[in-house]
Amino acid sequence: MFKRALVSMDLSPATEALVAGLPGLRDYGVEEIVLVHVAKPVTYPVSQSIAEVDLVRQRLGRLQASLEAQGFQVVVDVPIGAAAAEVAREAEERAVDLIVVGSRSHARIRDAFVGSVAWEVVRRSRVPVLLKRIEASRHDPEGALEIRGSGLPEKVVHPTDFSEVAERAFPWVLGMARAGVPNFTLLHVHAVGNDEGRAEGRVRLEALAHQITEAGATNVEVEVRGGTAAEEILNVGGRDYHSLVIMGTQGRGFLPEIVLGSQSRQVVRQASATVLLVPSAEPPR
Repeated sequence: MFKRALVSMDLSPATEALVAGLPGLRDYGVEEIVLVHVAKPVTYPVSQSIAEVDLVRQRLGRLQASLEAQGFQVVVDVPIGAAAAEVAREAEERAVDLIVVGSRSHARIRDAFVGSVAWEVVRRSRVPVLLKRIEASRHDPEGALEIRGSGLPEKVVHPTDFSEVAERAFPWVLGMARAGVPNFTLLHVHAVGNDEGRAEGRVRLEALAHQITEAGATNVEVEVRGGTAAEEILNVGGRDYHSLVIMGTQGRGFLPEIVLGSQSRQVVRQASATVLLVPSAEPPR
């Protein structure tokens, strides 16, 4: 599915948790990792700014050595500028096919959030963005952070409105089946009371389910529901950190303007699952 992944790092405490989960990217086919930390523009005194960048490079160098010891090819870069713009530029210049961003949550509030930089990365990206959920440790809620779920998920949830954009996410769903994920839930949400839409949705989902079964999945469920799309995504598996939600961006009304729309933010904000957002780009090789 993926070969080269860019990992955006802010070197906050969440970074350690994110790095701890990176070996699981091997299950997605990743062989090469680009570690990127975007430094702030140089300020006076210049010597202090240079020293700070040197410290960042040293820290990333240690992370690089750790990942290389686990068999990955690793490149480190510390560009200077606006974070999201530089991440998008690095992704394009280095021809990565996946961007990985940490999605952190408040220990006290228990409601996940993705910061403005992450949303801007999603908006700018021409390749899929994997949002990895980072939580406070179950054993020490006020202490260390940890990744919930690493490697391939136990289940993939794929919401679709059957638009062209939504269909562009489907090859990655098939890729998960070929990689060995056994369980899938396909979801279509229609307007309450639209019986015709319900019947049509089920027929189309069952056709997709057949393709997933042919790709190797052992358990494919079809869900056609009336209601709010974001809430139904959470209900069928988005709240389970063993799951992966795969959805296209900017679908027609199902998740309108996903990178900016309130429903998409609700999914990512409240989901415990990892979320893979697939933009309007080329399908996976």
